[in-house]
Amino acid sequence: MIGPMRLFIALICFAGGLVLAGEKSSVGDNSLEVAQQNFQVENFAATHAALDRFEKTDRPTAESLDLRGCAYMEQGKFDEAAKAFEAAHNASPGVFTPRIHAGDLLLRQKKFSEARDIYETLLKEKNVLVSNERLRFGVLMTYLGEHNEQSAQNSLQRIGFPTQTPAYYYAQAAWGFAHGKDGEAKKWINAAGKIFDVNAIPWFAYPLYEFGWIKKKPPATLYQAI
Repeated sequence: MIGPMRLFIALICFAGGLVLAGEKSSVGDNSLEVAQQNFQVENFAATHAALDRFEKTDRPTAESLDLRGCAYMEQGKFDEAAKAFEAAHNASPGVFTPRIHAGDLLLRQKKFSEARDIYETLLKEKNVLVSNERLRFGVLMTYLGEHNEQSAQNSLQRIGFPTQTPAYYYAQAAWGFAHGKDGEAKKWINAAGKIFDVNAIPWFAYPLYEFGWIKKKPPATLYQAI
């Protein structure tokens, strides 16, 4: 039978353990938030450092691995990014974001057919309008990158007006740039800037930057699954 003093000490230790566990969880959560904030201001060294702290406190998650992959992608470290996105997918196969980011990575590498395979597979699996608009835009960009005129035109027609995202506007802009109508393309971009939140723009703008159609590099952005 445990004496009163031993019981008291045991309860104190148990309570202390709960507090410590809570503090560790809080530190981990805060580190992930700090990593996201550093990513948004493009301080990728600080992003990785915060993710290291998070993953020491808690095990790596699909969210932390995906964020690390995005940081590597922005740094141009494509092999590391691919491994991080694959690890994120393996950690939680049902999570959408690592897979679309893997497609984005292939698009940046101009591996158009492989990127399109990912986008089209996700289109078959994902029945959410906002996500599908984005995926259809990605497919369009792969065909434009390949100079596949007929398939690009068919893809453009699949992005109907209106859209809940800048997809329609940037699709029209991409088509304009691809066909030497730079003035018209810039009008579509300006129109999108007046309609949509500034944070909705960069994902659509980045492929145009990669193709050399716009000169200013869009800010780093994270795709938020809907």
